[in-house]
Amino acid sequence: MSDPAIADAISNTDRFYTQVKSLHGFDTLEVRCVINNLLTKTQEETCYLATYIRTVGNIESLLQFNASKDVQAIAMIARALFELAVDLRLLETTPLGWIKMTAHADLEKLRLAARIIAFKEANPSVQTDTTVYQKYIEQNSGRVTGLRRSLWPKDKTPKHWSGLHLGDRCAKLGAPFDQTYAEDYARVSWYAHPGLTGVVNVPAETFIHVCGYAYHLAVKSYKESLMTMIRVFKLSAANDHIGARLDAALKLPFTDAPEQVEVLRKRAGL
Repeated sequence: MSDPAIADAISNTDRFYTQVKSLHGFDTLEVRCVINNLLTKTQEETCYLATYIRTVGNIESLLQFNASKDVQAIAMIARALFELAVDLRLLETTPLGWIKMTAHADLEKLRLAARIIAFKEANPSVQTDTTVYQKYIEQNSGRVTGLRRSLWPKDKTPKHWSGLHLGDRCAKLGAPFDQTYAEDYARVSWYAHPGLTGVVNVPAETFIHVCGYAYHLAVKSYKESLMTMIRVFKLSAANDHIGARLDAALKLPFTDAPEQVEVLRKRAGL
């Protein structure tokens, strides 16, 4: 802590961590409490909600990691949050995208079942009971294959329900996803994949900074996911302060004076 570079890195990273925590508090009070009370859900709404729930789960896991020794876990969760934010925005902008999302889930199950059975057939000595996988194929193969031919006629094995790689998804969505993918997402990728780039011959504070970068990516991604949920479920109709409260949650961790806090709170109607 006596090293000024390390102390500065810790201070900056702590602010970004606090920003994640602040957004989570906003989410709990202003978004989740409303969404949890939805009585009936369409299949389309279920796709949004399931993706949102995965986002919240990742955020709550991320908040358990607040030390540079956790850099790899922090980086991996931040990347996942970005990919979930991209999915939510794609759902919002892709006509009938929810049909592709649900169909792709079934296609992935079919693909996995076929892979396990093929491995068992090639290796009879393996002690794997494939009954449940065979049953899934028998009951769903025709339906799922038909959907695949209809939805992805030129691709027998689409890796994503949109039919696009992540970079292409972000390019299609444009700002801020394209820039975030090119800069923030790429910057933490070294710590989520095997290899030595970024982890050898670097000063100690590097890993603290990487945690800060990852928290920052998490904040950007979480914000976009929340904005999508607010728009799709029209939460501003019942709460005309929700946009200002989201803005306050983002900015409060970077205030340095009580006057700044008071201004943000007044704008947010708090």
